[in-house]
Amino acid sequence: MRIQLLDNITGKWAMQWIIIWFICGVIALSAGFWLTTDHTTLDWFYLAVSFIGLVCVVSLSFRKNVMGNGFGMGATAGEVIVQATSGAVGLMLAPLFNFFTHVYGIFYWSKHTDPDGDMIPKSASKAVWLITAAFIIVGLALFPTVNDLLASYDYAVVQDDNSLFLGFISFFWINVIAFVLSITAQAAMILRYSFNWWLWIIVNFVWLIVNLMSGNYIFAIQTMVYQVNAFIGLYEWHRSEQG
Repeated sequence: MRIQLLDNITGKWAMQWIIIWFICGVIALSAGFWLTTDHTTLDWFYLAVSFIGLVCVVSLSFRKNVMGNGFGMGATAGEVIVQATSGAVGLMLAPLFNFFTHVYGIFYWSKHTDPDGDMIPKSASKAVWLITAAFIIVGLALFPTVNDLLASYDYAVVQDDNSLFLGFISFFWINVIAFVLSITAQAAMILRYSFNWWLWIIVNFVWLIVNLMSGNYIFAIQTMVYQVNAFIGLYEWHRSEQG
């Protein structure tokens, strides 16, 4: 189904949209930074990393290889430093994984571009859908065991403190689901499957809950900014996939 407004945003209005979305993202993140942080050096560093992340995700949604994967390497490297310096060594796993996928992506995408130099997305077969679903199921099943093993070495990704969302949903399992889905979505994106944006939409919704529960409001703002971009990315990739 074609939507004229989205056709314009991903077509003749693309540059105007990118600029407006980026400015809105910078304003939202800056407001969150001033209102919810102590303005420490680490806070300033993460704000800078967040701005790089904005360039990364909007470039990925518009299939720009060097801008998307290049800035993705910068953003994920910054996130690794943030997590390491804040003592959250377990949370370094996801950005480390994403960093190396962007390294791979910058070479892989360059081999699959259209005449304009933009990456050509591809549709997923039933087999890919089944493999993805199996990966998610196995990941959810194994994660608690792996997390406990990492915890024994002081590298736990998620701490299970028995807290609940809405009084009955385990905060631990929300984190587990968010972690596994984000890893899956990132892999699907780098492999050029357009359905990755459906996963990112789900991931962003789950991460929003995690960030609100943990009082991490600047991350919550970032998640909402990313969510808008995810819908645009979904439409852009599917439109390009269909030709």
